[in-house]
Amino acid sequence: MANREEIKREYGALKDRILNEVFELAASAQHHQGQMSPELEQRLGPNEANRLRAAEAEMWAEAERERLKTRHEELDIEMRAALQVLMDEIEEALTPQNVSFQDRLAAASATPEGLIAAMDMALASGDEDAALVAFQAGRQRDLEEVISHAITVNETWSELYADLTENENDVGLELDAGDKFETLAPKAPSRFDILAAPKSDLDVYGAMR
Repeated sequence: MANREEIKREYGALKDRILNEVFELAASAQHHQGQMSPELEQRLGPNEANRLRAAEAEMWAEAERERLKTRHEELDIEMRAALQVLMDEIEEALTPQNVSFQDRLAAASATPEGLIAAMDMALASGDEDAALVAFQAGRQRDLEEVISHAITVNETWSELYADLTENENDVGLELDAGDKFETLAPKAPSRFDILAAPKSDLDVYGAMR
């Protein structure tokens, strides 16, 4: 099972690649090959041809940025879905499976000290399900001393619980995927930006025609 950090790192790298492509749009737009025919270019003359070419490149860059934004948003949705699957798996792993109603009822009314003692006894005898009853009761009743003890005595529980709490803390704090993209990504280059590119770049573009 991949942990929360691994999932966020994997999708973060994919989203970073998308952002890098957006940052490269300005350079790519300068060399974008439009639909202008050689005959039209000759009839317009170099200045007007460059203006038309810049307008075509602007439209291309805007469409390309929108495509990249959509993919960035899709990756964010995929990441959130993967994290939710992980949270469901963690909850399943921290839920006791083979316990009676009487055991759950007893845990629901036990003191924190009693839960900790029951947890230790269960772990010592190799009965993890019984220990999880105590841990679950501590979580459900927000008993910090029980939770703290549980994640101290069991390393696996500690790792799983850390993922749960970190994910819960993130809920509502992160920006909407579209807003996040707009915060991080530059605007698409305008025709004026493209025309203002160094003359050598425009010459190279013209030579490519």
